[in-house]
Amino acid sequence: MKIQSGASGPVGALVRRQVVAGMVLVPMLATAACGKTAPAKGVSLPDFRQPSDPDDTAALARAFATGKPVHAPAGRGSGSDGRYLVGNDASASLPSGATLSGDGLDKTIFARSDVRKSPFILHCDSGSPDPARNITGLCFRDLSFVDDVARLGFSEFSYLVMLNGVSEVHFDRVGFRGFRGDGLHLGSSVTARVERHNRGITVSDCIFNGVNANNRNAISVIDVDGLIVEASRFINVTRRGDGSAGAGDPMNPATGLGQPGAIDLEPNGDAFAIVRNVTIRNNRFTGGGGFAVALLLSSNDVLRNAQRNILIERNVIRDRAGGFEAFGFAGNAAMTSNRAYNIMIRNNQVERCDKPFIISGIRAITIVGNQFRDCHGHAELGYLTANAQAVVANNLFERVGGLVPGYALWIREGQDINLVGNRFIDAGIPGGRDGVAIAVVAGTVRGLTMRANTFRNIEGRTGQAVQVFREAKVDQASLRIEGNGALGVPLAQALNPPR
Repeated sequence: MKIQSGASGPVGALVRRQVVAGMVLVPMLATAACGKTAPAKGVSLPDFRQPSDPDDTAALARAFATGKPVHAPAGRGSGSDGRYLVGNDASASLPSGATLSGDGLDKTIFARSDVRKSPFILHCDSGSPDPARNITGLCFRDLSFVDDVARLGFSEFSYLVMLNGVSEVHFDRVGFRGFRGDGLHLGSSVTARVERHNRGITVSDCIFNGVNANNRNAISVIDVDGLIVEASRFINVTRRGDGSAGAGDPMNPATGLGQPGAIDLEPNGDAFAIVRNVTIRNNRFTGGGGFAVALLLSSNDVLRNAQRNILIERNVIRDRAGGFEAFGFAGNAAMTSNRAYNIMIRNNQVERCDKPFIISGIRAITIVGNQFRDCHGHAELGYLTANAQAVVANNLFERVGGLVPGYALWIREGQDINLVGNRFIDAGIPGGRDGVAIAVVAGTVRGLTMRANTFRNIEGRTGQAVQVFREAKVDQASLRIEGNGALGVPLAQALNPPR
């Protein structure tokens, strides 16, 4: 597998070994997109509306019941502006093979109906924990689902589309706008500890517009085996919060508990939960709180099926709270378990974000070929729990750590941590002269390799390449240092400070 153009010698070899050792990504279960071919002859949604209908909910159900593709012509819904007004609760479900198309995501609009209590626009549930009995073959294209977060405010459990127990589902050129909770929720029922499994989901060329970043997530994933999210845009998604407990003011996204981010993989912690074979590629994320991609995974040692094979590549992330986060094992289990997550984060651009990434409790992760520029805070490899088998290679950290304390990368407790071929340019605060590129800040790091990294101080911000905090220790017997471009104190001396 080719990881990065020009990866050769010790840098390329190390990354390739990590891939061969268990990070071959990603066998996908999703099929070709439903929107690439002309639809079969179907029915027109307005033809199924009856005079007594208060909105378009019943008409849509009648149209789906024909078993034919349903087309919703622009401007012919029951709303005063031609929108289709649809609302469903958890008792409603879509039939297998349901296909819904419109005339364009800016033309055909499905809005949440106000005439009934409806936490969802669309909802379905297979009613079975067996994927063989899933609802299959759903397709949505060339339309938008909308709610009114600007007027109604945050509501964590108000979703636009919720799917539980589905297979072979495609969203092509679909808009999700103004959602108050999640835009798209791939769940495991609305009831706790109920087992459902989703398989083969594709989200392609879609737009998730949170309008005012007063939402939960654009896409929440509780359970999936085979997910592709590609060529989509995520705009002003997710509440930042202020760190306090509770929901806060529903009209003020800077209050209450902050939400995870634009794409959130977050199983409920049930032993039956499955999250694997996920690809997130070629998307653009702009504005909002949380992280562009949040991997709030369960500890792999408590699941029947290990969460694994997650590929995040070639995304552009700008002007938002964070780039990537990944949480997994508790305590030091990442160093002792043999159940790897196999996460690959490669060739992404993260610019003008508060936090480039946080990785905590993950075994087997590669962060390679990314560009992190003009980020206020530092990246963190280790947070609450230890990491193991981590490769951070061929990345650019340029003007990272622009606010106090002025560091580019923090490292905490871990084992087999490899920093290879990275470039650190102007780490630290503008106008300051005491920035630090890499800091080992807590716990013991065993098996630390630093090879072929370079450090440049063009603007005078950076005073030191590496620093070890008093609360931290680098195991000297397993430390490997080779071919780094030193800055300030030599690396060997910095990594073995006097006590």
